[in-house]
Amino acid sequence: MVIIKNEQNISVPEYLNAEFFVDTLEEGLRESKITLHELNYAWGSNPGDNYCSAIYQVQLKFTRWSDGKESSEKEQLSLIVKTIPITQDTQFLEDVRVFIKEKQTYTDILPRLDILSNGHKFGAKYYHSVKAPVQTIVFNDLKTDGFRVASREAGLDWNHASLILKQLGRFHATSMVLAKKDPSILKKYNQGMLSEGTLVKSDTFEEMFGGFLKGLIKCSSTWPGYEKISENLQRFSNNFQSILLAASKPKPGDRYVVLNHGDLWTNNFMYAYDDASKPNVPTRSIFVDFQLSFYGSPACDLNFVLNTSLKLELLQDKREELIKTYYQSFKEALEYARYEQIPTYDDLLYELRSREIYGLFGLFAFLPMITMPKELAHDNSIENMKDEAFKQKKMTAIFSQKFLNDYQKWALKRAESLGVFNDY
Repeated sequence: MVIIKNEQNISVPEYLNAEFFVDTLEEGLRESKITLHELNYAWGSNPGDNYCSAIYQVQLKFTRWSDGKESSEKEQLSLIVKTIPITQDTQFLEDVRVFIKEKQTYTDILPRLDILSNGHKFGAKYYHSVKAPVQTIVFNDLKTDGFRVASREAGLDWNHASLILKQLGRFHATSMVLAKKDPSILKKYNQGMLSEGTLVKSDTFEEMFGGFLKGLIKCSSTWPGYEKISENLQRFSNNFQSILLAASKPKPGDRYVVLNHGDLWTNNFMYAYDDASKPNVPTRSIFVDFQLSFYGSPACDLNFVLNTSLKLELLQDKREELIKTYYQSFKEALEYARYEQIPTYDDLLYELRSREIYGLFGLFAFLPMITMPKELAHDNSIENMKDEAFKQKKMTAIFSQKFLNDYQKWALKRAESLGVFNDY
């Protein structure tokens, strides 16, 4: 008899039952037989934090079997269950193979990267997955290992930003080593967030993220000195698909490619705090959510995170220092692997400038969502954002926030000074 608890009274799909979690434990723990005693369901993320998936935290009590006998010791384990329902509005996720890509990343790519990286770990432990009735994947709960998500609304300070960029440098470098050893993975990871599967085959992507661009155009048109920038943003909106398709595609002159995380913002990495004397200073970081990973310019990840996840004052004062921190970690990881022809710092700067539009996308499409206060974010969903009345009301509230206006004003002037609006 399995005891089932659901203290938050959340809606749980029928297939996430005792049988499912017995299969999960037996696969993940490599055990031939498990007896499940208790299931406890809870939400694994806050409402509005995930547009395309539902995240559950499930705590289990179980016993193992050995030599035909059940152990007298009950064990406990906390797991994270990620479900990706495919609807008409989210069909583009199926078109870019998010489920099979994420499963492959956790079962094949990350274990090899861990081996090549001198002991650094980049993701959670994979336990189990099913494709039907709903695409579902199960991992260990990183919170039990001391990890937690930083505040998306507040933005990252130096300690958090520099640590995740060091980890990103290792991840990018190690992925180059892996691609050299196994070039076949380049073909398997050729579509990310900005690809034909998301941009051309579905209207959902443009309806959702193009709405944020229109909100920024409307807002920036009222800022003195931003008239020309607003016109350039309108030109972006008029050519939305073609500009974004070009943002991540290979270009003549590209210096090198890496495996991009592909969706690198605050909720998709976590931190551990191991020094009790400095409880707010992270000591370890790890990535989550690899469903949009792709091989391409390292500047896609870098420009995206720099335009979505940092405190504005840190970006203003320490941007170059952060990039150097990333590059040092990247270079050291390649040196450890004895990689020949390590890209130079100038190569990185070239990549960053050539992919500024990717950062501009993050600035208008993701920064407003990421920094959205919880009271504004609770009803976020793809379905709601497709409703014009809902969207307009939401946009008015979002773009009335002074800190968001200040952030986008600074970033847009920086883009103008670099000539980014001449790139399209």
